[in-house]
Amino acid sequence: MKVVADTNVLVSALIFPGGAPEAVYRLAPQGRIDLATSRPLLAELGRVLGDKFGWEPERAEQALLQLIRVADVVDPEETVEDIEADPSDNRVLEAAAAAGADAIVSGDRHLLALGSWRGIEINAPAAFLADVQA
Repeated sequence: MKVVADTNVLVSALIFPGGAPEAVYRLAPQGRIDLATSRPLLAELGRVLGDKFGWEPERAEQALLQLIRVADVVDPEETVEDIEADPSDNRVLEAAAAAGADAIVSGDRHLLALGSWRGIEINAPAAFLADVQA
């Protein structure tokens, strides 16, 4: 199963270990999901870790390198403008389209409100885990 995890899920996995976001992330190195991301999402993750959480650049870079080791990095060729309320959320949709994703895992209300997009299921981490473990 190919999965794109939104930046908020990855940040939560890194900052708040022990919760559903970390459990979703850990499925990738276990080989239970194929995690995908994109350069724009990696850049956003690096910015959030540094600007919002005060991580030193070296620490943020190590987190990004770890993600790159366990995820496929795709290059979206399509620009999506389906979420007007928060245009940055469209980068997640673009990555999912480029990856041929089966699912998006997010805590973002704009993405979750879609429910699915182009046949790609969009779920919160706990709901995604319940589906995977069922």
